Amino acid sequence: MSDTTANTEAAPAVENVQTEVQTETVEAPVAEAAPAAEEAPKTEDASKEEEKKPEATKSIDRADYKNNRKYDPSTQPVTDDPVKIRNQVEFYFSDSNLPTDKFMWETTGGVENKPVSLKTICSFKRMQMFQPYSAVVAALKESAFLDVSGEEGQETVKRKKAYTSSSDAQKARLAASVYVKGFGEETGSTQFDIEAFFTKFGQVNLVKLRRNEENKFKGSVFVEFKTEDEANAFVALNPAPKWQDQELVIKKKKDYLDEKTQLIKEGKMEPGTSKKKIFFEGSIKGAERGRGRGGRSGGDKGDWKSRRDNDQRNGFKGGRGRGRGGRGGRGGRGGRDNRDRNNDNNNKRAREDDGDKSAEPAAKKVDTKTEAVEQQ
Repeated sequence: MSDTTANTEAAPAVENVQTEVQTETVEAPVAEAAPAAEEAPKTEDASKEEEKKPEATKSIDRADYKNNRKYDPSTQPVTDDPVKIRNQVEFYFSDSNLPTDKFMWETTGGVENKPVSLKTICSFKRMQMFQPYSAVVAALKESAFLDVSGEEGQETVKRKKAYTSSSDAQKARLAASVYVKGFGEETGSTQFDIEAFFTKFGQVNLVKLRRNEENKFKGSVFVEFKTEDEANAFVALNPAPKWQDQELVIKKKKDYLDEKTQLIKEGKMEPGTSKKKIFFEGSIKGAERGRGRGGRSGGDKGDWKSRRDNDQRNGFKGGRGRGRGGRGGRGGRGGRDNRDRNNDNNNKRAREDDGDKSAEPAAKKVDTKTEAVEQQ
């Protein structure tokens, strides 16, 4: 992961319309969510009602939400390094990023593999460290993953081989992913520093900084290695690696998600309350998919314990939205994100996610428990 970003930048410098507000996604170029219409001033009564809401459901000031994310590509030096350029651009088009990156998916047409203006790609925040433009063109012409065409100054870029949806590929990505916690407070260079840290242990497709409802860094990340063997080798390291002399919690991502799911089943953890939406392969899935917010056709939104007790009596049959037809049918859940990742070659970066696109696309019976716990 010579230059992997974590799912943050979603589109050109204009105000973007990323549904996930990557997370990840984490998670690099960052597409900002489109500004919402101005809200009418709150009355005193309305303000009191707001105070009564659970902390996780209170409105978050947009300026605070944006400022809570410290990611700052300007902390990195300008370079014309062809390897770093290829890694970054290949990431945007990679299997690790494309299906969960709303801007890139819609611009390329997904499986249609439509060419994208290279100037648009260069407008991403993370790409602005790569100068001059001619160096970007030259570097991409040597790519084994991307095709560059068009007149000088008007070049377009696309994958040599179009993206194809595959549940087996999604399973492989999950198997190659790890959860690591203990990175402390975020600074402008944290995304880049963590990417460099993991590069020492193998080829990395994606590093996604995980964020809470207020867009603050949780101190934990999801990392997708190139292969399952590399992920297993990292988890098995003895002594375990440290971050700035601090101990790290390290485990396979699937194990982490399974543990959280089990805690919810046992009533030891309350289901997540995230209201984020998840984009995956052209579809947007809302948060109300069996996570304790009334998304399972009927029932009190807050009465998750009653639903859990009922599930226990029924042996947890009926799905709770797991798979594609259970109770309200979640369908192919969609994942999020990261625009600075790479799938086919080494050291691909994942864009620092604009709001945590981190949801792993668990469609087609893949990582079906992720949604219920990934935000915990």
